[in-house]
Amino acid sequence: MKSLKKKKQTLLRSVLIPILIFGVLIGVLLVGTEHFVKVNKEQGVALTEQAIRKAVLTCYAVEGMYPSTLEYLEEHYQLEIDEAKYYISYDCFASNIMPEIYVFER
Repeated sequence: MKSLKKKKQTLLRSVLIPILIFGVLIGVLLVGTEHFVKVNKEQGVALTEQAIRKAVLTCYAVEGMYPSTLEYLEEHYQLEIDEAKYYISYDCFASNIMPEIYVFER
């Protein structure tokens, strides 16, 4: 009787422990993937804002004025913005004052 009980315990341990370890590893993998996606989105927003600022400053250095619209930057300074992915707030008060630029993920 003891040997049957011992065999059940051994079988249970040999099956249950690997299943628990596998479950923990899957959980860690899912949390890591979620963190990676979050960081990737944040970097996309930051890179988009940096690209816009660089184009704005290049325009100011070349032409002596800040562009009034983003479309001007897209036409003359090859700025490409994924408008389906980002919402850009671009507020140009005057041609000699740096515009306010905010980028948000849609």
